[in-house]
Amino acid sequence: MRNLNCKNCGGIMIYDVSSMTAHCRFCGTSYVLDHKDTDYFKTFYKQMVESSKDEDRKIRNDSLWENADVISFTTNDGQVIELKYLHSYTDKCADVYVTRRNIAFHFRKGMNDKAEHFRKMVSALDYPSADTRSLADFFPRVTGAFMLDDDTSLIVINKREEEYPLRLFGKLGGRHIAWIISRLENLCCVLEYNAVVHPEIDPDTVYINPNNHTACLYCNWWSVQQRNTRGDNGQLLTTADNLKGLRTTARSLLETEEVTPDTPKALLDFIGSEPRFDAYEDFAYWDEMLIKAFGERKFIKMDTEDSDVYGKQGNT
Repeated sequence: MRNLNCKNCGGIMIYDVSSMTAHCRFCGTSYVLDHKDTDYFKTFYKQMVESSKDEDRKIRNDSLWENADVISFTTNDGQVIELKYLHSYTDKCADVYVTRRNIAFHFRKGMNDKAEHFRKMVSALDYPSADTRSLADFFPRVTGAFMLDDDTSLIVINKREEEYPLRLFGKLGGRHIAWIISRLENLCCVLEYNAVVHPEIDPDTVYINPNNHTACLYCNWWSVQQRNTRGDNGQLLTTADNLKGLRTTARSLLETEEVTPDTPKALLDFIGSEPRFDAYEDFAYWDEMLIKAFGERKFIKMDTEDSDVYGKQGNT
């Protein structure tokens, strides 16, 4: 596999499987993939589909990861850290590498304060005493923090093997969007409980497990601030920012904005609505709209494996 680098700044771009475009979160450049790029990604996708024919899932997934890219870092005390990854991209503060069971953030020079802020906001998270869902499992857990020999820093958080960046799934039908909204509403309630705002809830910061319908808010915690303080862009951060991010994420992933049996009007109405007063009221509002949209809740399995997900994306 190869990275798709931005022609403007050289950063690792994000490949949009649904529109055959790529964009750079670092400098904002976007462009339509040329013939050479599209041929490469289509060939890679075909290889991933072929790999899914293996009868033994473990053998297939191991084979997939044998073809992963590798990058190495050296700490300021001489330790070598090697990462094998199948997805990566460049963000405003860091280069992000998604490995089999971890996500690594390589903060560039001058960004070590952002790395420290990441650790601070994650470690300060609290959870309700009546938490019966182990909500901490759906937020970052720092498993390693290193100063590197070039005065940059590396932070590593844990993820489960079956969790994938939401970005890699491309466009989704309404029923899948619905369960993702439900999970994000739950996460927004945790943010509300902690009086913090995550201003970058989007398909790159959210990871999902398509097999058990869970979602995690793993990335970009360097941008998280206390509610009613100023964000990086100088704007006052409020609860509504979390709930707007939820809606923007759902809208960007939705396969169609036309009313269909899989995308009922109530779902579209919720996505287009203004957030309620706080996350708790918004969750209650969503529950009402969910019943209007689909009636009783049903578990709709996403038949997706490692090779399917990473094969869709293909660029990293």
